[in-house]
Amino acid sequence: MGYADIHMHTTASDGFATVKEVLNHITRMGTLNVIAITDHDVMDSSLWAYEHRNDYPFDIIPGVEVSSAEGHVLALWVTHPIARNLSLQDTVTAIHSQGGMAILAHPFEVVVCADACYRYLRNPEIVREAGIDAIEVHNAGAVTPGNNMLARRMAAKLRMPIVGNSDGHSLAAIGRGTTRFVGHTAEDFRSAVTRRATLVQGRMWPVEDYVALFPNLIRGKINSLKDVAGRLVPPTTSRNITTR
Repeated sequence: MGYADIHMHTTASDGFATVKEVLNHITRMGTLNVIAITDHDVMDSSLWAYEHRNDYPFDIIPGVEVSSAEGHVLALWVTHPIARNLSLQDTVTAIHSQGGMAILAHPFEVVVCADACYRYLRNPEIVREAGIDAIEVHNAGAVTPGNNMLARRMAAKLRMPIVGNSDGHSLAAIGRGTTRFVGHTAEDFRSAVTRRATLVQGRMWPVEDYVALFPNLIRGKINSLKDVAGRLVPPTTSRNITTR
């Protein structure tokens, strides 16, 4: 069986290593058959890796992690940027228009989008209705307790394909979450996901990775909670009060 890790970052977004360092490290690892670099809303590293895919002993899928208005979506097999802050359904439509695959990443990560987490808990069917192709049920960097458990439970309830990833921001994290599939190529991986024939395994990030990313995580959580508060609390309206 092959191993895939299709969620990782480079210095093009908030990763700690350059694209060359990431690819060389994966080569030395010798355990992954399929990878995708999915930086946040930028494709510089991903497209460079895809352009040089014949220089490495594993398959490379072009991709990006899209910041939709309802959480993060991994867009695989896309070579053109996807607009940010679209609805989940519009994001998926944009990915599919390029012949890509849309995977819902860490769906219950409060740091990313608390409002979306609540919606997925209340009505998980919206994920299927939006056209999502698979759900990430193991994210090795998950911060919110229960994220992976709830994601796996939702995927089982919806009978949807599952994947596991590292969400690696450091070299040490890469491969800590993987998807196992029959075969060794990117097309084998895609076929297995489509047929719901994948296995997911993994462990969590090294502690030092959480420490290094802690400031960004806190800022993200604060912004997410502010957004939720803004949605729940109606804006105050000024009134002209006349004293008689």
